[in-house]
Amino acid sequence: MQIKNSLFAGSDQKRKVLYRNFHNISGIIYLVEISRTAKKVYIILFPNFEKPDIFIYEALSDKIFQKLMSDQNFQFIDFLATFKIKYSKLWIEGYHGHPIDPRKVKTVQPGRVSNDENMYQS
Repeated sequence: MQIKNSLFAGSDQKRKVLYRNFHNISGIIYLVEISRTAKKVYIILFPNFEKPDIFIYEALSDKIFQKLMSDQNFQFIDFLATFKIKYSKLWIEGYHGHPIDPRKVKTVQPGRVSNDENMYQS
């Protein structure tokens, strides 16, 4: 889809479309287009496909896009299920919302001794 918006002017108009379909995101039906160039992947949401100058978009690096897709087993439908619209911006779970890293979660509270440690103190 040809886009003539000043915010999106830096993108390549010859990008290849990977996916285009209608989806319900946060209660609104959007035309979702996922396209790519050699180094970037563009996710564009059109609330009214008849007015292509009005849209919400996010540009991701190819590496981040591959990571997000691998988390969803390379299924576009599952990937789109992680989309939300917050404050008129696209929010992608796992990219904008930081998931809990199990390596950084403290399981023991300071000043508390777990049952395994009590066993060794006797």
